[in-house]
Amino acid sequence: MTRHPYGGPWTQLKLSILRDYLNYFTKALRGKGFTLHYADAFAGTGHQSLRVVKGQDPMFPIEDLEGSAQIALSVDPPFHKYHFNDLANDHYTALNELVAKYPDRDCQVTKLDGNQFVGQFCRSLSSNDRAILFIDPYSTELYWDTLKHVANSQRIDLWLLFPISALLRMTPNDLDRLDESWVRKIDLLLGTSEWKDALYRPKPAPIIGDMFGEIEHPGMERLNVEEVAQFVKARLGEQFAYVAKPATLYANGRPLFLFMFAVSNRVKVAQALAEKVSTHILRKHQRG
Repeated sequence: MTRHPYGGPWTQLKLSILRDYLNYFTKALRGKGFTLHYADAFAGTGHQSLRVVKGQDPMFPIEDLEGSAQIALSVDPPFHKYHFNDLANDHYTALNELVAKYPDRDCQVTKLDGNQFVGQFCRSLSSNDRAILFIDPYSTELYWDTLKHVANSQRIDLWLLFPISALLRMTPNDLDRLDESWVRKIDLLLGTSEWKDALYRPKPAPIIGDMFGEIEHPGMERLNVEEVAQFVKARLGEQFAYVAKPATLYANGRPLFLFMFAVSNRVKVAQALAEKVSTHILRKHQRG
């Protein structure tokens, strides 16, 4: 079996949330006349070989765990169709080996850039389809504009792992220290070139000016972590009918990812039900 050392203690929280929602989704929509799809844009190998990190609970399991693909394949009742994608050759091979163990599942495995996969998957859906799309990039591979395909489908519930740690690393507290080589990557990650205006504000002016009464402009400082997370949620809300308050995944007290849920369906009844269920699941696991 191809090992995939990735993630940490936060991975179990993410996958527990996902597992609960997948189980709800197929139970709620089976028998309603829809074709149900599960799609995983960065599926890995189907297993998680968690890395041991500093400060990790010594009782935390270090054996291989089910990854998102295997969790989805194990859902009962199952989805009608499964779509697994990963660009890495060894992951692609491992995914094919995994789906071979589930001959009763209708599975497709592809080896595409994640952004290309998402666009193709969204365009393939018809009015009778309903889907869950899980996007868990390894870092900043996902372009924000890719999410427009998901929102425009109006048939997909999205679970997205957003790399807030990478965004914070690329946007220093002091705007003057911004590395201009990161600007294009941030543009793609956030889907806008106007993020400086949104993420930075003037530093507080000094209480006392200099001896001549002149006050030098103090410069610009980045918003705090919670405010940056609110900005990302608001950006997603510009595209989707409903966006839940994200779960922040931490390591050693530092925020790594925002685990975000968004609904593309514009039907109010569908939105309300998805909001109720996702809120319950997110609260349940964050209390734990």
